[in-house]
Amino acid sequence: MYVDVAARTSVEKGTVDSPFVSLEQAVAAVHNRINRRGAPVKNGKAKPVSVFLRSDVYVEEAVFLTVPIKIIGENNPVITFGENAGFVVERTSLEITGCSVKRSERFTEPRTVPVLYGSKASIALNKVAITVNEGGDAVILRNSRMTCTDTSLTSEQHAQAVLIRAEKSSLSAIRSTFSASGLVALCFDFVKTQGTLTDIGCNLAVQYTGRLAELTDSSVQMRKVRCSYTSPLFDTMDAAVIADNASKAELPESVELTGFAEALVRR
Repeated sequence: MYVDVAARTSVEKGTVDSPFVSLEQAVAAVHNRINRRGAPVKNGKAKPVSVFLRSDVYVEEAVFLTVPIKIIGENNPVITFGENAGFVVERTSLEITGCSVKRSERFTEPRTVPVLYGSKASIALNKVAITVNEGGDAVILRNSRMTCTDTSLTSEQHAQAVLIRAEKSSLSAIRSTFSASGLVALCFDFVKTQGTLTDIGCNLAVQYTGRLAELTDSSVQMRKVRCSYTSPLFDTMDAAVIADNASKAELPESVELTGFAEALVRR
């Protein structure tokens, strides 16, 4: 299926010659195809349907996904969500390749609605740039697994900035960057979650506390991870990683930490 907002066609079929003019149309068509058993099936499950995004799109409302879908960008299109909107992935898979995802909220209406939410889901990001301005956490995972490859996540908040909050989930990030700014900032907040970080750069620009990770009954394996803390008030502050006694955090020599008072603190 194809999406092109700039297309001029009298009939929107989702084909190359007659593409849909909104992402919502394509998602609805994917749901119809799979629910009518018109999509290929592998191992008893519907295979993901590919949606080729050929232009920037604006999405006003949340996109609810209950069927597997791949969003493939051509020439790095931008998906801009309206306030309080994002992808909601329930018991299915979402793959995004070669796209930017953006959302800006008003600070006068603070709330915590992620731009990407997964519940019992599988989410894969490849060459994706996610940017959120206000609005709370960038990503929330519940009983889900997520992979990031050559991807960037950026959060700019007046208050607390959390990039990925995960519970009973798994995260694998490779060659990706994570940046957060606010009063306090946290890249990863894990509860009963397993994480693997390889060749990662993290930048925290905060007024007060900034941390790479907080772990509760979780584990993180790191290799070639670089994380910096900068503040206009403090030269160094807190620990890069806070973990409880049930958690396991591997901090080999390839992990470079700048601006933190300590590398790891147990609570």
